[in-house]
Amino acid sequence: MWTLNTIKNNQISIEIDELMGGEIKSIIYKNKEFLSNFDWKSPLGHRKSETYGSGVLDWLSDYRGGWQSLFPNAGNENTVMGVPLPFHGEFSRSQVEIVEKSKSEIVVRSGVRLPLVLTRSYKLLPDKPTLKVQQTVTNESDLDIPFIWGEHPAFCLPSGSRINLPKGGEVHVDSNEMGDLQDVLPGGIGSWPLAPTKSGGTVDLSVVPSVKVERLCYLPDRPQGWVAMESGETIFGLSWDLKAFPHLWFWQEIGGTGFPWFGRTNITAIEPASTWPSFGLAEAIKKGQAITLKPKQSASSWVTFSVSTLPTEKLMQVEFINDDGDFKCVN
Repeated sequence: MWTLNTIKNNQISIEIDELMGGEIKSIIYKNKEFLSNFDWKSPLGHRKSETYGSGVLDWLSDYRGGWQSLFPNAGNENTVMGVPLPFHGEFSRSQVEIVEKSKSEIVVRSGVRLPLVLTRSYKLLPDKPTLKVQQTVTNESDLDIPFIWGEHPAFCLPSGSRINLPKGGEVHVDSNEMGDLQDVLPGGIGSWPLAPTKSGGTVDLSVVPSVKVERLCYLPDRPQGWVAMESGETIFGLSWDLKAFPHLWFWQEIGGTGFPWFGRTNITAIEPASTWPSFGLAEAIKKGQAITLKPKQSASSWVTFSVSTLPTEKLMQVEFINDDGDFKCVN
């Protein structure tokens, strides 16, 4: 029977799946789970059966929440340098090699379809409820090779939870319909935290709704790389390498009826990304958003998850989270 790899310190525990691209399956602090984590027996994953005839459906058939790394593609399947790249990139559905492992750190590595190798380190900081993910991609070839990347964490936030992002910046609603429960206007543009709705009004994205809803939005060119969130009586947050991930994808799938959700989900995802919208690497190259590595060159990035000791009434006073997961509030 397959078991997950667990790392932990005296405050926090993380489970990582080496069969699924080093996906983070669980983050637990004081018996509280922060990730959406679904123990579904269905739909049947295509890797255990046959293809659904769609790269998107194949990827979704294995989806059970958690936190994936999207690499070397994010979003639509496409072809680059004659190589077909699947939806959200093949790394997130690859069996990775465990390079190092200790009680509080695990390092995984895998090549992808392009001549690139991604190494990811998951490290718990001593005596803190803080996970630091550091990664490096290396071009093994003698050619210039492009890629894009992003983080894809799905959080389980109760209705009424608040989301604190640095003020300002545009909100772009994806041009496609997400599903029957979508309330935001496809292609609409707002200013955080407000997004235009299909009914002609606006909706506050900083508050998790109490109704079923489906949304996909983009927050390009963020002024800072952090977000603080509220889950019950707990504040937690992400901080990230803004140079590597200048944009955010904002995704909510709460009670959607389509595949593979079937009404069972509560997902709010804040996703640091190198590109937007979710059109894939080929379009990112056209827009000048792709990262290109020269022969034997490497590029690195980081993202940190941390839990705060602040009371929840301090959430909207958070004004920064650093790379070690320390929260700074307005005086």
